[in-house]
Amino acid sequence: MQIPKKIHVGIKEYTVLKVKRARHGDTLGTIDYTNGIIWIATHDDRGNKLTKDEMADTFWHEMTHAVLHDMHSPCVDERFVTTFANRLTNAINSAKL
Repeated sequence: MQIPKKIHVGIKEYTVLKVKRARHGDTLGTIDYTNGIIWIATHDDRGNKLTKDEMADTFWHEMTHAVLHDMHSPCVDERFVTTFANRLTNAINSAKL
């Protein structure tokens, strides 16, 4: 899966930036709802390069946050978001075109 450079969730447009490190500690992705920016790390906190699948999973994790935010239902339960995003990634990867 190729990670888009821009994506809309509801009426909000997000710019997606691939960066060596996400903005907060050991996280692999971060979302800024106010400014419409999603950061996806290309490397983990030890400097190891992430695979395309790992970056895609991080993208869908941040998209889950974006969708919940758009629904006015922000989820602070990272365990739920991670589990949901993993299943979403697997479903997308299993699609036969």
